[in-house]
Amino acid sequence: MSIVRSTTVALTAALAIGASLVSGVSANADSRYGVRHTAKVAKAAKARQAPATSRMTIASGQTEAGVGWQYYDNPTPGLYLDVDTSDAGFKTTPTYTASVGGRQFMFQLTGTSAIYMPTNTGFRVYIRWADNSPIEVADAVKYGWYVSWIGVD
Repeated sequence: MSIVRSTTVALTAALAIGASLVSGVSANADSRYGVRHTAKVAKAAKARQAPATSRMTIASGQTEAGVGWQYYDNPTPGLYLDVDTSDAGFKTTPTYTASVGGRQFMFQLTGTSAIYMPTNTGFRVYIRWADNSPIEVADAVKYGWYVSWIGVD
């Protein structure tokens, strides 16, 4: 099977699973893309969902553009931002997803979605230029970089 066809099959299966989880109805199998076990996979995915009796907390937020970034120089120069999620009221450490946004040059950064030191009240994101050139807090301010996040507890 070619890489393109494998990717198409994987994406089709993922979309079918997502559709069945959101709607509660199994997606129809489409033999054109080799998806034959969609309903069986969707059932397995549903079984891993939180029990109906548990309470799940989902929250999201965004830091202020250009504010709070700190410089570090170990082992390579970069910036970090401590993200405060305490307003979400997570009881335990949630699963965080984050990304760095701003006005420009985010595509030239590395580390923009890596979560460090997660707790129920926050986490840290480290960034640096992908080419290891010098970066300064002034860059974060100038380009308006911020962190958008989602937490699921």
